[in-house]
Formats: sequence, C-alpha cells, structure tokens
Amino acid sequence: MADTERWEPILAAVGIRATNQRLLVLDALAAHRLPVSAQRVHAELQDRGERTGLTTVYRALASMTEAGLVHAFTHAGEAVYRLCGSAEHHHLVCRVCGLVAEREEKDLVDGFRAEEVYGICAACAER
Repeated sequence: MADTERWEPILAAVGIRATNQRLLVLDALAAHRLPVSAQRVHAELQDRGERTGLTTVYRALASMTEAGLVHAFTHAGEAVYRLCGSAEHHHLVCRVCGLVAEREEKDLVDGFRAEEVYGICAACAER
C-alpha cells in the first residue's frame, strides 16, 4: 500500500492528481538510492501483488518527469528514473555505477546552467 499522506501533497504541489498507481510508483522509486528503470519498478510492484501495468508505470513516470518531480537519465543505454529534490539543482551522474548526486548551484558558465554532469564517483574511481 502506498504512503498516501507522504505523496499526495507532493503530487498536488506539482499539479498532478494522486492516483493509486502514481503513489505506488513513487513508493517504489523512493526505496532506491540509484535510478531505476520502469521495468524494474513494474516488476517490484508485481512482486508486491499490485496489479499495475507497465504502460501505467511509464505514464506515471512521464507525467512526474514532466512536472519535475522525477528526473530521467540514461544509464547503460536504458532510461532510468530517480526522485528529485524540490530545490533548483543539477545532477552529477557516475558513468560507471549510475549514482546521482544533486547539487544546488545557480552559477552559470558562459551563459549555460548545467542540468547533468557526467563523470566517475569517488567509489568507482578507487576500483
């Protein structure tokens, strides 16, 4: 069962109706430190006995990505998703393990604001 009290106000703040499926998707995403694929979210919901279709998971992720609540990345050629903080930020993404760190920085570099910066995290660099 989804954590309705936790997610309903967050969805309302970004203008998205809190359906049971969206709440379940948010619960699944919140359980992960690294970004996860829609297929993995779907499989985890199925394992929990939820009857949410893969298309519904994709639609929920798309609407939440468009609203800025979730961010989509590409890791190993696959779209993966992660919950984002509410403050304006950009992402530091490890090319090896997929770890994503948020950084709140409003500085522009030659007129550009970074959205995603790819590199290698400290743990992967030590390997």
